[in-house]
Amino acid sequence: MVKYFITGVRRGLGLALKQKYNTVDRLEDCDIFINCKHEKYQQVDLLYKAAEQDKRIINIGSNSPDQDKGNPHPYQVEKSALDKANHQLFYQGVATTIVRFGYFDSPRVSDVDCKKMSIEYCVEVIDWIIQQKHRVKDITIVP
Repeated sequence: MVKYFITGVRRGLGLALKQKYNTVDRLEDCDIFINCKHEKYQQVDLLYKAAEQDKRIINIGSNSPDQDKGNPHPYQVEKSALDKANHQLFYQGVATTIVRFGYFDSPRVSDVDCKKMSIEYCVEVIDWIIQQKHRVKDITIVP
């Protein structure tokens, strides 16, 4: 049975993923790492750590770095760094994917008034990536 280590499982997408997959509590014990929790540059650090351990990796990025070019914000820079690290490692042969979702219906953006994807749909996208027999470098999905 495939084991998953998922960060950011208290709410939203991370919680939905935890409820779907067989999770473990340590990166070292997983087959697939889903890098979901945004906390400054911690996602980048965990990506490199997982790559060193030869894990299959799915990073949850963001479409916002492309969306708000005129409004600089640390979140956008941090997610852009994750994007660049994913790109670098992918071309070094690491099985890493970054998924750049637009807004999806989660507690974090409950105050944002725009069209949103369902968390269930986002889980389906991640599941599709996991099922691919070839590496998927990146995917951007917006509602």
